[in-house]
Amino acid sequence: MKEYGEYSAKEQLQLTVCQRLIAEKSYLSQEEIRRDLQLHGFENISQSSVSRLLSLLGVIKIRNAKGQKIYSLNPKLRPAPDAARSVAEMVVSVEHNSEFILIHTVAGYGRAVARILDHHALPEVLGIVASGNIVWVAPRAVKRTALVHKQINYILKMN
Repeated sequence: MKEYGEYSAKEQLQLTVCQRLIAEKSYLSQEEIRRDLQLHGFENISQSSVSRLLSLLGVIKIRNAKGQKIYSLNPKLRPAPDAARSVAEMVVSVEHNSEFILIHTVAGYGRAVARILDHHALPEVLGIVASGNIVWVAPRAVKRTALVHKQINYILKMN
């Protein structure tokens, strides 16, 4: 199996988006995953490509609270946090709407990224909440959300 860095940029993006979708939503079928990948810009993705992505990500099926079998990321395959990683390698995406900024990180790096942002003590930031792979940033004033988004991108060296 190839190392993550050996995939093309398109393959890496497909893997990242697929991983994020499965982490955020419950899927009963590969067809549901394929449709969501199409909505995220992979219009021509085939069912066999989705199957390959799931295999590469080590996705498993588990039973949810309703007893349905859903796709899930295998917690045993999540990489252990590596302090030698650059900040940009920890971050999957930084996006915002008119009210807050959401940072998706590689599994296990959310709190580390939040700590980095805390260290910078941006005066425009009201608060930061982090989980294992998501950082939620609330700007002090919603009219400044786009500015805070730019500042965060600069700090995390995303642009």
